[in-house]
This record gives sequence, C-alpha cells and structure tokens, in this order.
Amino acid sequence: MTLPQIMIIDPGLRRPEFDAFNHMTRLSSLPLSYHLPAMFGFESFQAIPTADIRGIVVLGSGASVNDRLPWQIQLESWLRPHLESGIPTLGICYGHQMLAHMFGGKIGWIYPDGSKYLQLRQIRIADELPSHAPQGWRSRQGSAVVSHQEHVALVPPSMRVLATSATVPIDGLIHETLPIFSFQSHPEALPGTARGFGLSLTPSEQDALAFGHALVKTFLEYAANRAAPPRVVAAR
Repeated sequence: MTLPQIMIIDPGLRRPEFDAFNHMTRLSSLPLSYHLPAMFGFESFQAIPTADIRGIVVLGSGASVNDRLPWQIQLESWLRPHLESGIPTLGICYGHQMLAHMFGGKIGWIYPDGSKYLQLRQIRIADELPSHAPQGWRSRQGSAVVSHQEHVALVPPSMRVLATSATVPIDGLIHETLPIFSFQSHPEALPGTARGFGLSLTPSEQDALAFGHALVKTFLEYAANRAAPPRVVAAR
C-alpha cells in the first residue's frame, strides 16, 4: 500500500542528487519518492499507483535530450499519459528541455562549441500567466544556479515562456492548459549542488538561493493541494 506522494525523477547518469531530494522533503507537506531511471531502471515507477501520484519533478542530467537513449524514450513514454491526465509536473534543466522536446520544441547548443554555461543567473517570471499557474510565482525575480550546455531554442506550440533572463530568453516554460512548468535553471540547488557543477558561491550568493527554493516549495504546495487527477494507465 502506498500513500499520496510527489515523485522526484532524477535522470542523472553518475551522481544521484540526494542532497536536493533531502532538501525538497523538508519543503513538502506530502511524502516524496525518489527514482533513478537511467541508473536503475523503471521498477520503482511501477510500484506506485497512478492514483497516488500528486505531482512529478524531473531533475537535471548530464545527458542530452537529443541523445535518444532507450531510458529517455521509456521515461517520456511513461510520463506522457500522466502529463495529459493533469498531474502537476515541474521540469528542471534536463527536465525543462525534455518537456519542451515532448511537446514539439527544439533543443540546441547555447554555444557552437558546446561549452557549458555556468553561473548564478538572474531570472524573471512573466507577469501574465495562464490561470492555472501557481499564484506565488507571478512577477517574481531572483538568482538561480545554472549549469547547462543546451537550451530550448524554439517554444513548443502548446507552451509559452514562463521565465526569461538576459542570456537565455526561454528560461522557463508553462503549458497553456495543463499544469506543466519548467525552468532551465536549478532552483533546487544547494551550495553543494553548485560545487558539484564546479561553481563556488560566496556567502551572499548562497543566501540568494532562497529564491529558487521558494519556487520549488510553491510548486510542491501547489501539487499537494490539487485534487487527485483521473486515473490513467501508464505506458510500459
């Protein structure tokens, strides 16, 4: 028997994001479950009845959405009916790009040589958002850790820009009708997360991470407070 929960999907290839997961458990009023499909497969996914899934968070990865590896295709196949049923979903970095790809967007290199964009970046959330957007997000701005080589180069037809920055115009996406949201940055990042990316933060920069944590907490509360969606049959 399981309980209503929010699934945290970590598509990492080498280093599980346990620190970020543990931090999110402290932000959430619902239990969280942790899943590592690229490293350990999908058995843990099948153990959770769809009726118990109140929200989904897809974290970052060293993989490219354009790799089209078997685990990526299987993850997207599993995820699609849950998205279409209205389960609130948040994509972060790789998750952001994956959701864009799934709905018809294009993913490309930021720089022609494929070098990484690594910094603490100022992002701003749009003023005008669909009515299903979390209320606490509108018109917010603040700093978030970024570590990525690719970006969303074309907005999918069914989505619009959720967040922007001076260097990445499509720094977040929101679906027009479904509770699907994404950020190119890492709002879940802790100082240790940044160090793992190769970015050392000053004490004042570490304090600035509270902006991203508030974004994540708002999503977790949003997912926990929404009614359970209709039951769907997950793809296998």
